[in-house]
Amino acid sequence: MKFLLPGLVAVLIAFPFVSSLHAQEILYRSDAFTVTDRSVQEGGFEAIVESPTRMRSNYLYAAGQESKQVAFKFALNGEDNEAPPGQDHLLFFDPQDTSGSTPIYRFGEELIKPYPQLPGRTVTIRLDLRPVLRAFETTGQYTPPYGEPIAAEDFEGVYVAGSMRPLTWDFNALTEQHRLTDSDGDGIYDITLTFDSGTARPFDDEGYAVWTLSQDLSGLPEYASGRPLLDAMHTLSLEEMLQDVQDDGTFMAGAKWPGVWTRDVSYSIVLALALLAPEVSKQSLLAKVDDAGRIVQDTGTGGSWPISTDRMTWALAAWELYVVTGDADWVQTAYDVIRRSAEADLVTAREAETGLFYGESSFLDWREQTYPRWMDPKDIYQSQALGTNVVHYATYRILADMAEALGEPSARWDRIADEVQDGLNTYLWQPDAGTYGQYRYGRLFPSLSPRAETLGAALAVLYGAATPEQRERILASVPQVPYGVPCIAPQIPGIPPYHNDGIWPFVVAYWTWAGAEGGNTAVVEHGMASIYRAAALFLTNKENMVARTGDFEGTQVNSDRQLWSVAGNLATVYRVLFGMRFSPDGLQFEPFVPEAYAGPHTLTGVTYRDAVLDITVDGFGSEVTSATLDGEPLEAPFLPADLQGRHTLVLTLDGEVPASHATMRPVQFTPPMPIAEQEGGELRWSPVEDAAAYAIHRNGERIAVTTDTSFALPEARSLSAYQMQALGTDGLASFLSAPLRVAPEEAVLTVQPDGELEQHYEGYTGEGYVTLSTARTTPVTVTVEIAEAGTYALDARYANGEGPVNTDNKAAIRTLLVDGERAGTLVFPQRGDGAWTDWGSTNALRLTLTPGRHTFTLDLRASDENMNRSVNRALLDHLRLVPMAAK
Repeated sequence: MKFLLPGLVAVLIAFPFVSSLHAQEILYRSDAFTVTDRSVQEGGFEAIVESPTRMRSNYLYAAGQESKQVAFKFALNGEDNEAPPGQDHLLFFDPQDTSGSTPIYRFGEELIKPYPQLPGRTVTIRLDLRPVLRAFETTGQYTPPYGEPIAAEDFEGVYVAGSMRPLTWDFNALTEQHRLTDSDGDGIYDITLTFDSGTARPFDDEGYAVWTLSQDLSGLPEYASGRPLLDAMHTLSLEEMLQDVQDDGTFMAGAKWPGVWTRDVSYSIVLALALLAPEVSKQSLLAKVDDAGRIVQDTGTGGSWPISTDRMTWALAAWELYVVTGDADWVQTAYDVIRRSAEADLVTAREAETGLFYGESSFLDWREQTYPRWMDPKDIYQSQALGTNVVHYATYRILADMAEALGEPSARWDRIADEVQDGLNTYLWQPDAGTYGQYRYGRLFPSLSPRAETLGAALAVLYGAATPEQRERILASVPQVPYGVPCIAPQIPGIPPYHNDGIWPFVVAYWTWAGAEGGNTAVVEHGMASIYRAAALFLTNKENMVARTGDFEGTQVNSDRQLWSVAGNLATVYRVLFGMRFSPDGLQFEPFVPEAYAGPHTLTGVTYRDAVLDITVDGFGSEVTSATLDGEPLEAPFLPADLQGRHTLVLTLDGEVPASHATMRPVQFTPPMPIAEQEGGELRWSPVEDAAAYAIHRNGERIAVTTDTSFALPEARSLSAYQMQALGTDGLASFLSAPLRVAPEEAVLTVQPDGELEQHYEGYTGEGYVTLSTARTTPVTVTVEIAEAGTYALDARYANGEGPVNTDNKAAIRTLLVDGERAGTLVFPQRGDGAWTDWGSTNALRLTLTPGRHTFTLDLRASDENMNRSVNRALLDHLRLVPMAAK
């Protein structure tokens, strides 16, 4: 939390708040903050709206003047290899234009405490690298505390990553400006950085940061509510939307995120930008289509697609752009792009048994933030996430609708959508909790993570994946916290705020829209207040904030004018208060106006296809009792798509809002996850702080609960997987630990590829390995003799050094054939840039095999083309087969 400095307190005593709550209209009040028609109050902080084009906030004064915190890590060869997530070095500095030096750190050693407090924002960070250099000299390599060994000849330098510019937490983006140097050769490396800790807003004489409209908003709708705060929010957000337009006519993702990002721009277009900036939206979507006519999955975990598959958010945005504009050429273009991408997903990223798609949780793409630490990219590929699957569900409904619009068959797409919906409600729905779980995880024996995932839940409501009964329970059950609704709940201990322990305004916007769709007044009121509080106090639409404090400082990365936050703020007007719902046939209005926000609300100059609309929503409520167009009554609040010219629409509401319930609680954390190991015939684990007991799971099912820290394993006749879980006194449970495979040693069969083997890279287990690449035109075959019929688990041991674990687009993919018949897909994610001696395993497939000789073939097919297209390379050591059940 921020605290006012003594000097500012004196100023505020001498000059009382001009925005005293006296005579102001209260829109929302809680113990944490108050929103009025012209201000936001939070303790000693306030934002004051002077007009729709000018706001002042003293929150940024404190942000600009108080001691600043920087979290950072050192990075050998630019890799994240010093410490696990959440274990960062910290320093503090006063934001003055003076300089100072840190104490000398040692790579991988415990944090220096008390944390260094430096006099100014120019900081020299010093690192003793002599132990690392000594290891290179004496042993020829060094093993970092959180990474793979580095050979002396491969050492390229040491860098620093961190939370404040010019640092970044994107290790793949580290450059020479982040590199430490040893100018005198004594083994003490250093770097001098000037931290950018200020705000882009100017300050007035009273210490308030000030926003004043500077962009020309002509041609965009004008909004008037009679409440200066709401009008200023709309104006600020329109301005920031224009500021996010790049020179090439596309949207950037935010002040710190140049370039077009598929999911960012897509979610933003759906919220509001298809209506407000249709041409920029269209150009942005076209920028995310590759030269093969497929949707681009942005660089990400393990090398992008298919570890992540939420590129299909593009389909949601493409449809929204069509129903807003009615552009027939666009719907044909979009249909072809979506269809090509969907066909690849259906082959490579879908499980037939559940009907669900594989891939990372949509937008939650920093793996340590929302996944247990043991899950590497192949585990994330094999998980089945709520938000991602709702996106796939919506995609196939959209394909069906587009096919109908184009006069093509649609039944296949609807059938697939039905199967995904069945999978969601069979495998992810939690009847007791009244919510969906976040994802299924656990490799061969998946379990459901019970965490609520807000964006996925909101999308399930908005796109109809949830039934009406589920919708009501979701809105009442997903936990909200004082400053908004977090991305996930409960939170993960030991992980710094970002997606974890984070509130993202665009997620709040989708949740608020879902609340309006489902008639939950409490959700709508809390969501609108959360969005307005943050944008007013921060004087910009920030990317995120800490869930516990509501502060924009303290998250791992944060950006001003984040595009989807901008769109989310605008959505409170267009999607909630005016209730705009677009379809091929026209524009339906379903306003949801809480009593505190009672109209009239007026939008002037809204361009809809060939019409320009001046719209007024009068009163409050959730049902339209009368609608007039140019003074003539309408049968329903609906405008046909062929309307032309300028028109005046007036909607009058019923003066009633539904009684509703929302779950409000403090931010909660689960217990830490236990780490289990096999010792002889027992599972053993160290005690977990605050754990009341431990649950033992076998093959995805709980089989025992104990207060001990060991468990006797039964004799293994076939492959089993054991996992541990810490149970807290508050009823919350940790993640399940990494599956510990237990199988008779003689039952494990490893088989090397047929033909000539290579030996250039070390670490293979047999006589060598085979290189899989686009240059290899013949499939790789492995011949196996199976003794007994049954179900077997098959995976491959491989290396992929084409890129880092957390980004890039060079995941290798191959189709597995058994005796000439397709049996599934093996994914070989990146394991580290240049890490060709870092061997791991692929995803595992279940195969039903008969006794006798079988030929396994790894083939590169069209559906295996990754996002890079040119590089699709991995080293194959061997295939591993283990019986999963005794005959």
